[in-house]
Amino acid sequence: MKLVKLKINKKFRSLFNGFEINFREDKPNKNWEKFHPFCFAGLNGTGKSNVLEALANIFYHLECCTLNENYSEYLKNDFNSKESEVNVYELEYYIIPRDSNKNSFEDYSRIIIKKEDGKTPQICITSEANENLKFQDVANSIRSFLPELVIGYSSGENEILSLPFVKSRLLQFDEYLYHLKENASYLLETKPESSLTYMDYHSSQAILLSNFLLQKEDALTPIKEQLEIEKLHSFRLVINNHRLYNRDEYPGIDFLLPKVEDTIIKLRKCATVNHIENHISGEDKGSIKFEYLDFYFSQKTKDAFKQHFDNPLKLFRAFQVLSLLNLRILDKDLKKEIYSSDSLYAMYKIPAPKEVEHVFHFNLFKLKKENSKDKMLLKAFSDGEHQFLHTMGICLMLQNKSALFLLDEPETHFNPEWRSEFISVLKESLDKSNSNSLMRDILITSHSPFIISDCLPDKVIIFKKKENPTRPTFNTFGTSISIITSKIFKSNRTIGDFSNNQIREFETFFKELNYNDALSILNAKVGDSVEKLLFINEMKNKYNIK
Repeated sequence: MKLVKLKINKKFRSLFNGFEINFREDKPNKNWEKFHPFCFAGLNGTGKSNVLEALANIFYHLECCTLNENYSEYLKNDFNSKESEVNVYELEYYIIPRDSNKNSFEDYSRIIIKKEDGKTPQICITSEANENLKFQDVANSIRSFLPELVIGYSSGENEILSLPFVKSRLLQFDEYLYHLKENASYLLETKPESSLTYMDYHSSQAILLSNFLLQKEDALTPIKEQLEIEKLHSFRLVINNHRLYNRDEYPGIDFLLPKVEDTIIKLRKCATVNHIENHISGEDKGSIKFEYLDFYFSQKTKDAFKQHFDNPLKLFRAFQVLSLLNLRILDKDLKKEIYSSDSLYAMYKIPAPKEVEHVFHFNLFKLKKENSKDKMLLKAFSDGEHQFLHTMGICLMLQNKSALFLLDEPETHFNPEWRSEFISVLKESLDKSNSNSLMRDILITSHSPFIISDCLPDKVIIFKKKENPTRPTFNTFGTSISIITSKIFKSNRTIGDFSNNQIREFETFFKELNYNDALSILNAKVGDSVEKLLFINEMKNKYNIK
């Protein structure tokens, strides 16, 4: 998909009434086939993250409007299609419909969605050849014109971005329970129906496994080189045949695994070793089977996964569904509270169960790093390494899915070298997955001048408080980071504020000692910087030093 415009017609967070962001002015053309992400730049508090949040909320609400209301008590009894977090807006984008067999810019449909206060969203599906705009209520029939994947990621605890994804995950669990209760067909190729996927710390195992087991070797180059991984060594899947905590709320549902039994059978066939242990449940003192599937990485293991799961995205979806079942601990009241919440702390209302209470989890995940004889657990990776894995790993699985990436400061934990390489490695990952640029748009919020310097000026959007975003007045692509820092972030400093202030205290030495002695003291205490050179020149002029 390709975004065109978003207009907010009623205040949302820091986005004021009349806020408008224009992504592109041109019509579909061959240039859209090239990799060019958008970068939102600007000072803190200017609304960059709020735009990502608005888009996530809009697509969450649209999905709720299109889903079968029988899937969830929330959809049936509490959801209001006429009210959403972003309540009055206009959104326009181009998308190649899911049922299209072609992937050319000539196959785009132009989508215009409008929502007025107190009304259900209206959608217009048109083409450039047809300007007779006819709007209709959003309904199940328009799902083909929504993105197949809306991928959210935040490097910090950005609850405002994650909240619609948390709610979507609860809907996915409700959908699973519905199919379990009704004994209806539940195919992992088409379920869950929600497109919202949030990349968090716990996604690392699923992302890495899916890629290492089913991705072409050449496509793994960006991850292997950046994380210095030689190979996957081994891992364990633990499957616990738990019951629902609150079975009285779901009559007819006892154990949770029947609808994923086919998937579990496939995993068993791929396992190197598996065994079952009986445990006593703390819930009702009954016996529960804990199944342990151990996998040792080899070509035989890869071949088995290829036979049963075909591609990385299918395996990742299977892991996602199995992980969904860990939400069994939520009761109706807590789920209802989260569904209706706009709180920045809603995620913390979800209790964190112990591993023994999980239906499914990864364990003993070991990798072999380059130039090391030891096996390293994945959980020992740094925050930056996990961050890299989230963003690059999901790119490798995209294939030709229509997708919208919402990446909120994805480089926060990166070292300077990784920050400078982020855009090029992102492009390499997408290229190696043979992903079609026509099918996706990437929005990145960032304070990194390295990322901005790798983006074309028409793809850099500058945010200021209480103003509509603008484009830079200079060419950002390939521009020095010092120029970008000065023009966008209004800072000419190349060192920290504390050290900059400390330099001023060395004036006493230039005043009381000869120049060479004063300079020696300064050089012994302070590293090289533009600020130091300017200070030295200032001292020369002030004290008439020749």
